[in-house]
Amino acid sequence: MDFWQSIWTDPEYLGRYTPLENLLLFLGVAFWAYMYLELAIAPFKTHFVEMPVFIACGNIIWEFLWGFVISEPMGAVLLWGYRLAFLLDIVIFSHVIRYGKKQISIPMSDTAYRFLLAFLVVSWGVLIYTFHAGGYDLFTGSNSAYILNLFISGLYPLLFFKMQNPSLFSYPVSWAKLVGNGFFTIFLFLYFPKEYFVLTLGVLCFIADSYYLIGFKRSH
Repeated sequence: MDFWQSIWTDPEYLGRYTPLENLLLFLGVAFWAYMYLELAIAPFKTHFVEMPVFIACGNIIWEFLWGFVISEPMGAVLLWGYRLAFLLDIVIFSHVIRYGKKQISIPMSDTAYRFLLAFLVVSWGVLIYTFHAGGYDLFTGSNSAYILNLFISGLYPLLFFKMQNPSLFSYPVSWAKLVGNGFFTIFLFLYFPKEYFVLTLGVLCFIADSYYLIGFKRSH
């Protein structure tokens, strides 16, 4: 009984948030995990990775740092959600290495492309870590996460319209990202009602995700 009670009351597990807030976090993690599964599986068929290369490099290092390096009392749902995302992102990033060059218009050798990826991963890693070390992030990592998120939401429609081939992109990814972000953003409004910076980012992500979903639907 003490064990189960501690799960609900210990801040290291579920005790930091209300049941509703934990549910919102769990649903956000679930929809993002589903989106990541789609991103991991689709390239085996299409030989194309739809995650924009520039932000894919930031995504994987963010998940590694916040899942395994940075220590904050974020609770079990977020911690294990970040770790799950990183494990799935290893597969996605392998596709970025193999197929991501197709997103780039200028001619580039494989060596130059891989050097670019390494440079972006290291650069994003330094920025994310020093952003946290400087005290600019929340203990949930939400500020840096939503900065990256806005890049994803903004670059996705640009890449979609640039490629002019809707069959390379996944409809489940478009709506799962919108729904997953929606649950996370509602959580932010409940738990961080005065953190206006990240709340603004959340609203902007919702607008950009909605725009992409509408554009995707119209293209079909």
